[in-house]
Amino acid sequence: MDNEFQRLHHYEVVSVNSETLESFEVATTFKVIQLLQAIKELVCLESPESALFDTGIDCEVLRFRANNWKKGKVRLTLEFCPDKDDSILEDFSEASN
Repeated sequence: MDNEFQRLHHYEVVSVNSETLESFEVATTFKVIQLLQAIKELVCLESPESALFDTGIDCEVLRFRANNWKKGKVRLTLEFCPDKDDSILEDFSEASN
């Protein structure tokens, strides 16, 4: 993986092996919104579109090697990082068209 994470949108579909998300009540193939809903239920939030998943919630962060707390917002997202081999195959496929 080349760490080029891309944010997944709520209605995109993800498939994982069956052991990956055992503690969540989601199928092995699910929409992003379904996983966010399961997380929401674990932390007792009102809706998956709550500020924690959308605009972010106010917070302060103390980062490594920082001298002070920094005010800002934090939010949860689901991101995808394609394996390097997959992107090479996609590039080859696009080039041959």
